Amino acid sequence: MPLAEYECRVCTKLFPIEQYEKSVFCPICGMHLWPPRIKIPGPVRPGKKPTEIKPIPPGSGVNVYTLFAEFNRLTDFTCGEGIVQENVPMWINARHKAYAEFREKLAQNKLISWEKLTHDFRDFLYFKNNLSWTTLYRTGLEALSNPERLWEQITFIQDESIPIQTRVREALNGKYYVRGIGKNILTALLHTFYPDKYGVWNNRTDDTLSIINRKPISSSGLGEKYTAINSELARLGKELKTDLTTVDGLMWYVSKRLKPILL
Repeated sequence: MPLAEYECRVCTKLFPIEQYEKSVFCPICGMHLWPPRIKIPGPVRPGKKPTEIKPIPPGSGVNVYTLFAEFNRLTDFTCGEGIVQENVPMWINARHKAYAEFREKLAQNKLISWEKLTHDFRDFLYFKNNLSWTTLYRTGLEALSNPERLWEQITFIQDESIPIQTRVREALNGKYYVRGIGKNILTALLHTFYPDKYGVWNNRTDDTLSIINRKPISSSGLGEKYTAINSELARLGKELKTDLTTVDGLMWYVSKRLKPILL
């Protein structure tokens, strides 16, 4: 039998890459096949530094399933701005709690004053509060110069009666455009409002989808581009049996582990 590269963690059988290429599911019990288990450093002991995510060169024989398994075994890692998470599930749970708080504060019927909107949106821009994205404030603070227009955009993108490609197009390059709000902030907001439906589109997303050869063919419009990328993120989540928040975390992890090949 050729070198075993994939395992079923239910029936404990090992399979060569040829079997995996035929189907990602175990031919015996039907469960997902995974790469062999990867050793990740254990919990940080007192006096030790958090686990370092070390980059590896492209073409190192890893694939998205390997990287996802590796990501899920991280312990005591820095997820951003010096904040250390005990493990990935705790990080994802903390992110979901943060989303729920901002979803409540920025809901369509929650406008009390421009001052409160400015305060809540400013908080959203910082990693210590959103626990997901580190650099939103670099451009996002500019949007606070026009809180009325910002509120119009925030309420517009929450309107599920409007096709998502229309919302993205109009918010990034149309009637509801707000200076300082790019695709990273806009889709972070969409993900916060609808975490089970809309993924995040930022530079790490672009990098990782290129690395794992999942980046869609470029479309002409911003709305169509996001729709294609969101569909790919959703497909990846379905394959990995996980949610879009975890997929976003995976985008971050892979972009730190590998660099895209520039063509």
